[in-house]
Amino acid sequence: MLTRKLGVSFFWCVGLLGLVLLFPKGVVAVEIDRISGSDRIETAVEVSKKGWADGSDTVLLSRANAFPDALAGTPLAYQENAPILLTQSHKLSDATKKEIQRLNASNVIILGGSGAISNDVESYLEDEMNVDVERISGSDRFETAALIADRIDANSRAVVVSGENFPDALSIAPYAAYRGYPILLTLKNDLPDVTKNRIDKNERNYVIGGTGVITKSVENDIPKSMRIAGSDRFETSRAVAEAFPQGNADETYLATGLDFADALTGSVLAAKTNDSLLLVEKNYVPNPAKLYIAEKRLTKFTVLGGYGAIDEYVDTEVSLPIQLLLVNKQRDLPASYVPEKLEEPDVPFPFDYEHNKRKMNIIAVEHLEALFDGAERAGLDLYAQSGYRSYERQKRIYERNVQEHGEEYANRVSAKPGHSEHQTGLAMDVTSPEVDYRLVEEFAYTDEGEWVDEHAHEYGFIIRYPDGEEHVTGYKYEPWHLRYVGKEIATYMKSTNRVLEEYLR
Repeated sequence: MLTRKLGVSFFWCVGLLGLVLLFPKGVVAVEIDRISGSDRIETAVEVSKKGWADGSDTVLLSRANAFPDALAGTPLAYQENAPILLTQSHKLSDATKKEIQRLNASNVIILGGSGAISNDVESYLEDEMNVDVERISGSDRFETAALIADRIDANSRAVVVSGENFPDALSIAPYAAYRGYPILLTLKNDLPDVTKNRIDKNERNYVIGGTGVITKSVENDIPKSMRIAGSDRFETSRAVAEAFPQGNADETYLATGLDFADALTGSVLAAKTNDSLLLVEKNYVPNPAKLYIAEKRLTKFTVLGGYGAIDEYVDTEVSLPIQLLLVNKQRDLPASYVPEKLEEPDVPFPFDYEHNKRKMNIIAVEHLEALFDGAERAGLDLYAQSGYRSYERQKRIYERNVQEHGEEYANRVSAKPGHSEHQTGLAMDVTSPEVDYRLVEEFAYTDEGEWVDEHAHEYGFIIRYPDGEEHVTGYKYEPWHLRYVGKEIATYMKSTNRVLEEYLR
C-alpha cells in the first residue's frame, strides 16, 4: 500500500504536469492513502490485508475479469465479515492462494457457475487447500443475485440495479452492505421474474441509476420503488452518497467508475469501516465528486487501485476540488449549484447598480483585488465587467444568442446553461475604457489587455480561452475572460502554454 500524506506544509506532485506545488493559504490538510497491487487480483489482496489483518474464516471468490456474478456479492461479504478475492477462471491465482492461507480461511464461497470459476479451481480449494467450498450459482446473473440475496439476513428493503453494466451496483454496494440490503439485478427494459419474486413484499425497493439503464416501465413494475440517479454514473455515485450518509464516516474511498474490480473488492472494506465510496475517472475527479468533497469538507481519502486505474494526480484535485472544477461543453454543473459564499471584490466596475455579476466566489476575491492593485500601480484603467452568473441567467443569455445569431454561432461565444464557467464564481470578465467597456477581442491590443496577458498568472488567473485553442476549449478567443486556478497552477500553465483541459489531463 502506498501512503501519501498531504498538508499545508507539504509539497505534492501534479504529475503529468511535472510541477511541484505548495498548498495555497487556507487549504485544509488532506490525507490520501492508496491501496494497490500490480493488478486487480493483487489489489484485492491488498484490500484484504488492510481490512482483515488478523484473518478471516470466510472468503468470497469472484472471477477477476467479469462482473456479472460478483455485483450482488458485497452485502453477503459484509455479513460474513469476509473479503472478496479475485481469481483467474481456470486456475487459482497465486496471490489469491497465498492470501487465503494468510487469512487462515476455512470457508470459500464462490460466486457464479463453473463458466465463471471452473470446477478445477473448486477442486483445488477443497483437495489441496483443505477448505470447505460453497458455490452460489444460478442459471444466469439474475438468479445468482437472487440466490445471494437468499443468504442475507431477512430485510424488508432491497436494491435493484442494472445487471447489464456495473457502475451503479458499485456505487450502492457499500451502503447496501452496511444496511443489510440485498442487491438484485434487472434488465433495462424487463424485470426478471426471479428478481420480482424477491422484492414483491418489501416496504421499500431502491432503484439505482437513470432511465438510460433502468427504464421507467421497469421502475413501475417494482413495488414501493424509489429511484436514486444522476445523469451519468458519476452523478449517480454522488446521489447515492447523499441518499445514504454513512454516519460518522471519516474517510472516503475513491474507485474508478470505468472498471469494476477495484470498486468491488474495496466496497466491502468501505462497508466494514462505514465510509463513503465515490466513483472517479482515471485522469479526472468528476465535478459531482468534487462538489460532494467540497460540500462535506472531506479531508481523508483512500484510492483503490494502481496508477493504471486512477492516476497519481487525483491528489491535487481532491485537495482543491472547487478551484479545479472543469466546466466546458462536455462537463457541467447542476442547475442548483451556487458557490458556498459569494462576495463583491473591491475593484472598479463600469456600472454602479447592484447585480450578482459584481460578485465572485470568495476563494478568488482577494486575488482579483491584488490583480487590480497591480494594474493600478502600472498606471492602467482596468475594470471588472461580469463575474458570477446563475444557471437561470446563463440560460437567458444563451437563448438570446441563439435567437439573434443562430445556434452554431451561439455555441462558439456562449455556454449552454450549466456549462458556464461563470456559474463557478471563479471567472471574471475584465475590460477597459479604450474599448468602451465592451467584451471584445480588441481588448487584447489595449495596454490593459497586454498587461493582463503578461501578468494575470502572477495573481492566480489564466486567460481561460486563449488565442488558437478553440479546438481544445470549444470557444473562440476571449482575452477578457479570467479564471482563478491559483498562482502556482496558473504560472505553470502560462509557462507551458496549457489550457485547463490539458492541465487536468
